[in-house]
Amino acid sequence: MRLINLDVDRIIIHQVFRRDSDGNKVTPTRNHELTNFDQSAMQAFKSRVKDAIGEGSRAVQMEVVNQGPNDLPTLISQIIDKNDEDFIVSSYDIAEKLANAQQTKRIPGGIIVLFSGTQGSHSKKFLGIIKAEVHSGYEKITNKKTNKISLKFVEELLLTPATKLYKTAGFFEKTDYDGTSDDLNNKWVVMVSDYQISKAEGKAAAQYFYSDFLGCGYPETSARTTKLFYESAHQFISDMDVPEEKKSDLFSALTTYLKVDTSSTISSSDFAEKYLDDIDVQDTFMEHMKDSGLPDNTFTKDIEHIEKQLQLRKINFRSKVKITAPSDIFDNLVSIESIDGDLDESGVPAEWTKVIIKDRIINQK
Repeated sequence: MRLINLDVDRIIIHQVFRRDSDGNKVTPTRNHELTNFDQSAMQAFKSRVKDAIGEGSRAVQMEVVNQGPNDLPTLISQIIDKNDEDFIVSSYDIAEKLANAQQTKRIPGGIIVLFSGTQGSHSKKFLGIIKAEVHSGYEKITNKKTNKISLKFVEELLLTPATKLYKTAGFFEKTDYDGTSDDLNNKWVVMVSDYQISKAEGKAAAQYFYSDFLGCGYPETSARTTKLFYESAHQFISDMDVPEEKKSDLFSALTTYLKVDTSSTISSSDFAEKYLDDIDVQDTFMEHMKDSGLPDNTFTKDIEHIEKQLQLRKINFRSKVKITAPSDIFDNLVSIESIDGDLDESGVPAEWTKVIIKDRIINQK
């Protein structure tokens, strides 16, 4: 999601804890004051937020699933319009919800940062949430008399360039929201990222965070979007002015990216950076994908509608010769190379294809 004219007007930080040795919830520490960053720190904070859930990030757009009166999306719809004093009070309810969602002792404690403001050309409201996990040093970050969390600690934890913004979520009011719909999906665009989960683990975010806490889930349209991604990328590769062996490599890469890679999220920019060497080709590819209707940001992968296409690699020649092989062994057993063929009447060699199959024939019909 492209975040422009991002303005943060309120930040408050509470502290949540790991469950005790018996598995019981530990009451979060309440902060009674807003956190005030100086101008440079605020610019750094906004930059970190954009890196976490803005355009080009690994954030995934989700939909609101739980819309009951006590669910977080409903609470956010209420707190966003409150004055500072009521915002401070209600923000602690969000910290309580996070503590309730952390059901196991394996989940570490940390600080929960709640911030609100406006963004976009129409200055629409938003509320952001960051959970920064802290594995030690609880006593060092909280003043025992005031319960105020050290601003210096917060700046080190959130603004140091080497530090990731761990689990981050943003509820952004839609530009066309008119206040009449009861469905919160018509009001909010929800972006969620989790830097502590790698793509290799096959998840986009911890379930306790996006589901139990935020009350959100993956959009039902993921399968259709993934199918569009496959078809658009396939068309782009087919139209490329490169040797056939290069196209074959890219088709194999597309299959690997969608079928073999265990990540649950994909994006046009990620595929381009991984498999397209030339920066100009990367830009052209991303523009092509955007023109095809693909989102700029990362989205959830669902290959339900393209499973059959990903099972087999097929090569068709103009002479109606066809080669078909399982996609997972194609690269290892089939080698393709463009070679010069017989000369035509003007002395120009025909373009032929040399195919080597690293196996013996067991049957012919």
